Amino acid sequence: MRTLLIACLILFSALPRLWADDIAPLNAPENDLVASVLNGAVRLAPLTQRVWSENDLLRLSAQSDAAQATALRRLLLGQQASKAHSLSALAVLTAESEPRLAWRLYGVYSLGRDVDLVYVADTTRSLFERRPQMPWAYTAQLRAYTSLGEWRIGQSPIRWGGGYSGAMLLSDNPPPLFHVDYRTTWHLGRLLRTWRFEQLAAAFTEDGERRYLMARRLHRELSPRWEISLAEAFKASKLPYGMTAFILPFYLYQHIYTWQLYDRNDDWFNYMAEVQVQYRFNDQMFYFNLLLDDIQAPRWLTRFRYTTPRKSGVLVGYHVPLPGNGQFAVELAHTDGDPGGGVYSFKSPANRWVYRDAVLGHPVGTNRDMLWLRLDLPIASRTYLALEHVNTRRANASPEVPVGKTWKAHLHWLLHEGYSLGISWQQDTTRDDHTDRWLLQVGRFF
Repeated sequence: MRTLLIACLILFSALPRLWADDIAPLNAPENDLVASVLNGAVRLAPLTQRVWSENDLLRLSAQSDAAQATALRRLLLGQQASKAHSLSALAVLTAESEPRLAWRLYGVYSLGRDVDLVYVADTTRSLFERRPQMPWAYTAQLRAYTSLGEWRIGQSPIRWGGGYSGAMLLSDNPPPLFHVDYRTTWHLGRLLRTWRFEQLAAAFTEDGERRYLMARRLHRELSPRWEISLAEAFKASKLPYGMTAFILPFYLYQHIYTWQLYDRNDDWFNYMAEVQVQYRFNDQMFYFNLLLDDIQAPRWLTRFRYTTPRKSGVLVGYHVPLPGNGQFAVELAHTDGDPGGGVYSFKSPANRWVYRDAVLGHPVGTNRDMLWLRLDLPIASRTYLALEHVNTRRANASPEVPVGKTWKAHLHWLLHEGYSLGISWQQDTTRDDHTDRWLLQVGRFF
């Protein structure tokens, strides 16, 4: 952990003094809309669960005046873009052990100059990932643009920065979560310049009890090539004097009420923090994420009473576009493990970093080293090939976690009149059955 912190400080000190270039969540309307804008073989990308960065989405949407491009710009720029009224859909008939029909309906509808409704109804993710807990009402979010900032209220997946395989702090690995999200821009003078601030809050029931999730981040463009994002978050079983949590730094909020109300017992509060650094060179992107879980405060601050172990996670990645709007990405991830559980675990099971039995952060989970590779290759104008490989191994002696290799291959052909034909293959040695999975798919875009 000490080595990781030193490396992070050295990297930050070497920066020449952007918005975090977020990756659109899985099955978000942005991923479908950009495929519609580009057309050709890339029209098939949503069938392979490809995700796009916001910088790439904005750049590609500027190349078209089609309704889908207008809707995409509205999603990315809010009231700075023209109003949008877009409704699209896709349907996939899949033959495995028995035929099954999956579909996705998505779009954005501007209710006025300053209000949008974003919606996605989807059954494809629960089918392809074999995760029945994924709801068909995937996204239903109201976005309001005011003089004080942008408000987003409703259910949607969350993905803060991170890589193409997932984000370390908050990712789209769990089902979509109902939450309130606030975003604004702060101009802090010539020295500190412009930062963008975001804060979200959610409350949900887990095991019959109330849970609270809050997160905030600051991000800034340091130069045309560099950007940095600083974030903190918590999951708690109590929320004393809840309004103060919106104002105080979360670590200070935990410290104050742990001492004043709970006799120095901090089991009620699970704190996380993250640093993200990103570098762009031409169209290539390098990124580094450091996740801090259960960090130790200075001994003088805790009066020598806290003995929380240090745990961390790291994600390092490289992404490059390929001709014809293809891509190649490689990522390495590491999460610590210890006898108490490791990253994303917690001494109080009620406040583990999970939602509906899925990790709120990166799908690599606890106590693993991961290699992730992804290749997307449009071939000619009507064929799309996507290959993905995940290789995991146990990082520390404990806890015991399933590890292994996963291979995925998708090959799709674009037929006439918006129809497609494809075949998908998956082999996952981390599952108990270890069997190959073949899917024959017939798709229709509307």
